[in-house]
Amino acid sequence: MTNFQEDALISELAELQKELRFAFNPDGDSPDAVWVFRLIKGLKPDQWETLASKYDLYQWLTLPIDGDTFPHLRQFQATLERLAYQTDHDPLTGLANRRAFDRTLEIEVERSRRAKTPLSLALFDLDDFKRINDTYGHPKGDEVLIAFARRVSETTRRYDLAARFGGEEFALVMAGSGVVKAQRLLERLLSEFRQMEFTAPDGSHTFSVTCSVGLTCFKGTVDLEPVELVQMADDALYEAKNAGKDQIRVSRLPFADNVPSDTLVHANEKQFLFGGK
Repeated sequence: MTNFQEDALISELAELQKELRFAFNPDGDSPDAVWVFRLIKGLKPDQWETLASKYDLYQWLTLPIDGDTFPHLRQFQATLERLAYQTDHDPLTGLANRRAFDRTLEIEVERSRRAKTPLSLALFDLDDFKRINDTYGHPKGDEVLIAFARRVSETTRRYDLAARFGGEEFALVMAGSGVVKAQRLLERLLSEFRQMEFTAPDGSHTFSVTCSVGLTCFKGTVDLEPVELVQMADDALYEAKNAGKDQIRVSRLPFADNVPSDTLVHANEKQFLFGGK
């Protein structure tokens, strides 16, 4: 394929995609959909693979008119897997995105409610992150976000869910962990991240970043919705920020208040004793 043919094909595909998007609003809620095929004579499979990689055309699926279809079916499967991954993951950090977080938290809350097992939720906020962007630029800010995400992934267990909640905020769903165990993990995470050093773009100096955390726990013994659990962790995060940042604050644990008063345990002591391990 000559450069002229390549430019003409890419222009035609881009124009068609623009017209379809404008006319039918594929991002809407309609369940209707059709496959759109376009015969391209003289284009070999390996040439299409090069064009798809060069111009990000993987949303266009290909199938040969004759010959072996297996490589194309394999490419089709790879495309579906890539799209599924992109749907549930943050493109910058590789962590789960808010959509995947909401779905997982709902599942884990229901599991905790049925089995009466602990479920801890932590919300993170990188301290003074706007100052990092303003001082060192957004690429350096992205580097900090990626480094924090990597540290979370390396510190947590395989079955925990770490997610980018939005901007410089992250979340961690810890199934089977009570307050004591979760707080121990979070303290180690904050300590390790606090010791990391980032180099200024001009190389003149290094700087470190701290993080504030709000932690809450659910044990399935009270009627609590996922959104309420998030709000409890968010309130605790707000307290951590107001108390000077770079620390963990634990929310009030509603299930602890259900322990009978004749245990002679004071409210604050019950919050700790029944928070679980």
